[in-house]
Amino acid sequence: MRQIMLGEVDLTDGVGESLTCRYHLLVREIPPPLEGESYGLGVTITQTGERTEIWDITISDRRIQALAGLVMEGGVTPCTLRDVVDDWL
Repeated sequence: MRQIMLGEVDLTDGVGESLTCRYHLLVREIPPPLEGESYGLGVTITQTGERTEIWDITISDRRIQALAGLVMEGGVTPCTLRDVVDDWL
């Protein structure tokens, strides 16, 4: 298992406080006989350490990159990541 940093997004919460979300690609090796990689996403708020990880969303590199772009563009936080992924699936 490994994590690859995708980027950070600076946001403002509902009461005007600044926060930074850090996004990670989560990669898990799929063992034989299937072989390959399974991808997920992780989001961390750097100020508080709040983190959510969702493993095994897809085996498609292209699709996880598309989802990661949407998640970062939308400024998705750890508490909303699961809903966004569920809607995307």
